[in-house]
Amino acid sequence: MRKPKKQNKIPFIIMLFIHSSLLGYSFYKSKNKKQLFTLLMADIGFAYLLEYVVLNVFHAYTYKPRVMKKNFFDNVFGAILSQGIFVPFTAVFSTFLKIGWVGKLLGGVYFSLVELLFLGLKVYKHNWWRTIYTFILIPLYFKISDWWNILLDKRNPLVRFISLFNMILVTEANLLFLFASTRKVRFGAGKFHSWKEHFIIVPLYAISVSIFSTVSFLKQNNWSAKLSVLLMTIGLDQIFKKRKVVKEKFHAADYFTVRILAIFLYGKFSDLVYGVRKTSEMEDIQDKMLKINQKQT
Repeated sequence: MRKPKKQNKIPFIIMLFIHSSLLGYSFYKSKNKKQLFTLLMADIGFAYLLEYVVLNVFHAYTYKPRVMKKNFFDNVFGAILSQGIFVPFTAVFSTFLKIGWVGKLLGGVYFSLVELLFLGLKVYKHNWWRTIYTFILIPLYFKISDWWNILLDKRNPLVRFISLFNMILVTEANLLFLFASTRKVRFGAGKFHSWKEHFIIVPLYAISVSIFSTVSFLKQNNWSAKLSVLLMTIGLDQIFKKRKVVKEKFHAADYFTVRILAIFLYGKFSDLVYGVRKTSEMEDIQDKMLKINQKQT
């Protein structure tokens, strides 16, 4: 096996510093950090969904940051850096500064030049993808981020629902990548589960968990919602095991610890998107009594 080339990491590290600085500036100046975080996670979720189709299914390009030993993991890790950090961080920065179409087109030019540079440095390779696709899609992606932020301001029900779904999806996808890279879990069909199969099946698993979790936390972030999500994920895991679609090396204590912590995090995401809602009938009664007293005074 070839040893990782240290020089391959340098362009990715430079890009990480640049785009983290853009996001850091946006959060530092923002007066509504909760909504900005929601927008960020929504933008990352959209990028992940596109990447699933373009990279995992149709293998449009290959990343070579030489961070991970296995080429398949290294490729996906490069995609996470690109679609989870470089592009979404810049989209949030663009939306925060209210950059117009000229700036968005310049953003398309910038990412196209970066792509050409990465091709020249051989840390990235096209299979069937073309740089013109990047030039066209980046400004559109930035514009979608703008629209999404406006609809978040208006508390659009569908936008808030999809935002919560994306927040959970991003977390599930990153956790599953961590578990796969540490050999804790592998999805696939048949006796031998290839990593190619894994990265096609695992996003579908993450999407299933995310949809159910979003629906569960839609009305309340309470113990009933948390318990229903926990039971659903346990049941889904058991179905996958019986169908021999997944191989796991988790100790029960580790599994439940990670799953319970994730569920509590999803509840916090729900509060972030929808606000902290009443969790008991007593609070409803107290609220009504307070309103009556205010009217009397």
